[in-house]
Amino acid sequence: MTQLNDLIGRQERVVSISQHATVRDAAKAMAEANVGCAAIMDGPKLVGIFTERDILKRILLKNLDVDTVLISEVMTRELICAGMLQSANDARVLMERHHIRHLPVLNDNAELAGVLSIRDLVRDQVTEIKNYIAMHEG
Repeated sequence: MTQLNDLIGRQERVVSISQHATVRDAAKAMAEANVGCAAIMDGPKLVGIFTERDILKRILLKNLDVDTVLISEVMTRELICAGMLQSANDARVLMERHHIRHLPVLNDNAELAGVLSIRDLVRDQVTEIKNYIAMHEG
């Protein structure tokens, strides 16, 4: 069974943004990296997450100005995180239970090791299924 530490580093680039950045700054950084979320940092500490959905629901639907609204005003602060030694299956269950698509993964020092998307976990599950089938074909 895959652990999250096996997946960290294989996912797409993690975008880290200061909580003092504007929404436009975060959106540009996410678009340039082709990722759906940004980890919001206060120095080395993870303090929030900001996603494409947040842009739609918290900014555009409320007609807020992307050039003046700071990430700290609209980021998700109540974080659901996982540890490096958790299984990919446990992470999928956690994401499903909390209806989230991005999961920050913390190391033993509670520092951000990476952010996994549901896509990363689905890819891993497909690989495990393919490996299982290959082992049991006769």
